[in-house]
Amino acid sequence: MIPHTVIIGAGIVGASIAHRLSKAGAKVTLIDAAEAPGMGVSAASFGWITTAAGDPDLPDHVYGQRLRAIEDYAALDRDFGGRLCAPCRGALVWGASDDETSDWADRHARKGSLVRLIGATEISCFEPMIARPPALAAHFPMERAVDVSHACVMLVRATQENGTDIILGQKVLGLETAAGRVTGVRLSGRVLAAGRVIVAAGARSADIVAEFMPDHGITTSPSALVTLSVGSGILSHVVDGGGIEIRSRANGDLVAACSVDKGSETADLARDVVEKVREMFPGIENPRLDKIEVGLRPVQADGRPLVSTAADVEGLHLAVAHPGVILAPEIGRQAVELLAR
Repeated sequence: MIPHTVIIGAGIVGASIAHRLSKAGAKVTLIDAAEAPGMGVSAASFGWITTAAGDPDLPDHVYGQRLRAIEDYAALDRDFGGRLCAPCRGALVWGASDDETSDWADRHARKGSLVRLIGATEISCFEPMIARPPALAAHFPMERAVDVSHACVMLVRATQENGTDIILGQKVLGLETAAGRVTGVRLSGRVLAAGRVIVAAGARSADIVAEFMPDHGITTSPSALVTLSVGSGILSHVVDGGGIEIRSRANGDLVAACSVDKGSETADLARDVVEKVREMFPGIENPRLDKIEVGLRPVQADGRPLVSTAADVEGLHLAVAHPGVILAPEIGRQAVELLAR
């Protein structure tokens, strides 16, 4: 029997853990400082469930986790009647040269990804919005996309239907311990008793666990999500090539993932994205900036477990990983296994 578990953080990781635990019959309380789920770094996440964008030279077990993530999201989407994932027919990826594209596809295929090289004519059939398709692209047909904040809301709603208590708009002020184990979570004006606590608050997790897990190893890496509203036109795939990483959301908006370098101006990023969209996808009418969101992605050192346990505080766990969106179902699975021991 899993004891009452308090999960701190209602982003995609916390929501995924709560969903799996509640389905397993555990008593769960989910807490977030925001007024709605998925409002932290999840809101600034591109939401590409992918192996294609990652390094094909990752260790086999790590690459395998990302392959399973595609299957996990497909299963979740079926469970939610096709409403969890964004419409997406896979990904089209190309590099600076045909040789680079071919090598990228071949290395991913050897790792187990389903991928096929296609020429310009077929690219135009698959994605007619591309005005000047490259001579060669890699098509990853199984890849998924998810509008992350929307997915968080759906997971939390389902978790609540399973009996989970949801506390939103409450900042966690600290953790309570006694006799070497965690006993509760301190909120404004009260302490919430808990048998287990899982801290899944992204970059904010570092402050919450610092006293008890000083070796948490959490650092941050900024990323930007540019959202464009459009008059008409939609991309059927995630497109990663020609200097842009972009897809359509379920509501028709375009979202583009952008790296943020030191000294980057968000206005410059937005302008570059709009210009690139007009150049590459002229059939998309009137693309215009809606917003830019910059999120601090939590990053941990390679080799750290997705769900770790405090050495000196029984019942205290940390669930932080990058890429968190891709690995969220795996983190949820590992949390259930850990807490069921």
